Amino acid sequence: MVGMSCIHAQIQHKIVCSLQLSRTVADRSPMHHRDFDLGSLEVFVAVAELGSMTRAAGRLGLTQSAVSHVVRQLETAFATQLLDRSIRPMALTAAGQRLWHWSNRILTDARQLPAAIGGTDGAFMPELRIGCIDTLAAPFIPRLLQRLRDHVPSFSIASGLCGQLREQFLARRLDVLFTNDSFDDMDQVDSLCLLTEPFVLLLPRSCPDVVDEAALRTLSQTLPLIRSTTDSALGRLVDQHLRRLGMEVPRSFAFDATDTVMAMVAEEMGWSLLPPTALVKSRQHLNHMRVLPLPTSGFRRSIHVVTRKGELGKLPANIHKAGRAVIQQGYFTDVFAISPWLKAIIRR
Repeated sequence: MVGMSCIHAQIQHKIVCSLQLSRTVADRSPMHHRDFDLGSLEVFVAVAELGSMTRAAGRLGLTQSAVSHVVRQLETAFATQLLDRSIRPMALTAAGQRLWHWSNRILTDARQLPAAIGGTDGAFMPELRIGCIDTLAAPFIPRLLQRLRDHVPSFSIASGLCGQLREQFLARRLDVLFTNDSFDDMDQVDSLCLLTEPFVLLLPRSCPDVVDEAALRTLSQTLPLIRSTTDSALGRLVDQHLRRLGMEVPRSFAFDATDTVMAMVAEEMGWSLLPPTALVKSRQHLNHMRVLPLPTSGFRRSIHVVTRKGELGKLPANIHKAGRAVIQQGYFTDVFAISPWLKAIIRR
């Protein structure tokens, strides 16, 4: 109970004060929340459940007259009769039934406040604000929310570039991130790995196989590289990998949306490097291109579930579990259908 050990003393105090400051209904202003409190609602629930003011007084450690006074205060506050006293045992009126129903809900919520606000539970959030990198957002987020909607009543979703989501998270405008930024530079952040995936080579259907690094270099000089913009984490990762290989690839096209990147490859405008989650998001293009292993090893990225340390109780672990279930249960079906070799190298 929330302060229920003090409620009985508060009830007695309020009774004394109210007797000194008694007012008639005609003199009263419209009802405000201060006309009743948790203590008076607890008294009324006890009377309703036990059907007797005497028994309610015994349960609560009050006098029968104190209980009777609280009930009459509530009747005055709501300007309606709550108990039918003309019958024995007395019974709730229709208004009393409604007050009993709402009082139970209010008291139940009040008892959960210590754990929800300052305790170790912390799992309840009235609205969970989730940020997700654009390459993962669809169809991952709808499938994730299907698994979480029984635990969180409301969601707010933001998708975008990794850097933008980081800024929103640090400004406390987001509670949870799905991002390829592990936040290793911050101590007060928890980061759980959702999956690790390799980058793959996307080629026009008319393009020959690229089986080694020499063939990749030849490709880079004969067809334009369709890039992600350098303000995106994907664009920077690809540029860094090409620099490690010592490849100077001319700049021709750069897009901030991976769907457009894949559409350009499907239209045989060039080639690209993307992770499999981006292929799932834009899977309508898969039948119009070739998806091959990148002949240079070690180029991969990880996606993390990021939360603030110690603020959401068990919820981050539950979100991570739900996210992994989404990834493991048919998420890559369309990609695996054309590139079955990927099954063995995506770590989920």
